[in-house]
Amino acid sequence: MRKRSIQIVIVFIFCALISSCVNTIENSLTATPHFRQVWWGNTKASVLTKEKGMRIKSNTGGALVYKTRYESIPISLVYCFGSHNGIYRLRAAGYLTETPVAINDPDSVFRQNLLDTLGEPTETLADGGILWKNADTVVYTNSYSAADTDSAFLTRRAPGSIISRPQRQRTPRWHIITGYIDRKFYDELQNKETELPIHAELSYYEEIFFGMFYSTRQ
Repeated sequence: MRKRSIQIVIVFIFCALISSCVNTIENSLTATPHFRQVWWGNTKASVLTKEKGMRIKSNTGGALVYKTRYESIPISLVYCFGSHNGIYRLRAAGYLTETPVAINDPDSVFRQNLLDTLGEPTETLADGGILWKNADTVVYTNSYSAADTDSAFLTRRAPGSIISRPQRQRTPRWHIITGYIDRKFYDELQNKETELPIHAELSYYEEIFFGMFYSTRQ
């Protein structure tokens, strides 16, 4: 009798575990992805599978970069990974323009779509950046004036010129970024006591998506 009771308990526990696994798999398949088609913590191999067919610009340990377009504008699609026991897992991702863009409202390329999908931002920063925070993801978008100039727009007065040609006004040119960050990773960095470990922790692209680079925006 006691043996039979133990068998019943074992069967009950086994069924409960199977049910739990099924629910976990179902939730992972039906829940909204954190970024495009992937979730935070996905491996690089998983991301490569999801973005199969996309043109890869670079593939290093901590970053996977694709060349693509966002509303006809050439951009880099970037995935950033942290190494855990030798396995690279996704912790940040985002978009940045490949070349400077010349438009009247440089933030609008990404910003309007974000406002439509995420609603009112959590915070509007002093430099014009916009920040959204939810339980799973932190989203940040901003624009920065490009350092390059268009020499075709620059004219000079040559000695002996029969007319005076004033310098033509330059068209504003901007780089635009939008970063998506794992909220757990973001909170871990926020709780660090000093700045030095934060810079050591972040990759080049992650610093961009955190807005931690010099801006020439006026």
